[in-house]
Amino acid sequence: MTQNEQSSPENSPFERDEGREGVAGFCRRLISCLQMELSAEAAESDSTITVNITGPDRSLLLSNTASLLNSMEYLVNKAFRTGKEAKITSIMLDSDKYRQHREAELTLLAEMAAKKVAAQRRPLSLQPMTPRERRIVHLALANFAGVRSQSDGEGDNRNITIYPS
Repeated sequence: MTQNEQSSPENSPFERDEGREGVAGFCRRLISCLQMELSAEAAESDSTITVNITGPDRSLLLSNTASLLNSMEYLVNKAFRTGKEAKITSIMLDSDKYRQHREAELTLLAEMAAKKVAAQRRPLSLQPMTPRERRIVHLALANFAGVRSQSDGEGDNRNITIYPS
């Protein structure tokens, strides 16, 4: 096989077909390359595609606050959402409603931390979070009287500090 044949789109394990099935197929090929026992099914609502990934290796996917799931989601979004003319506006990877459970967990964490800050009148920093998780916490605290939130840090160490107002 020549260099040109190796790099041609026909031979690429990550050939891109637009749409729900293209995203699901890309995820399946990625999972295969990772040699994990997982399956991927996609659903589309408006211009958002949600891919549910499940299987025996689910615990590996969700370990360390779902770092592998988040990394895969980043990669899939980079592959499919390139340019302003992209038909897909959002791609979310999930695993048996993990995102919904994590959102509830973060909302509860934010409320408990806000109560502590309001009572002690001292700032409190939370653990580093992804941009999506920080947004959930900021929104949970937006209507909480007596506190304000602010993102601090850089890169993977970016976290939220809750201050008394």
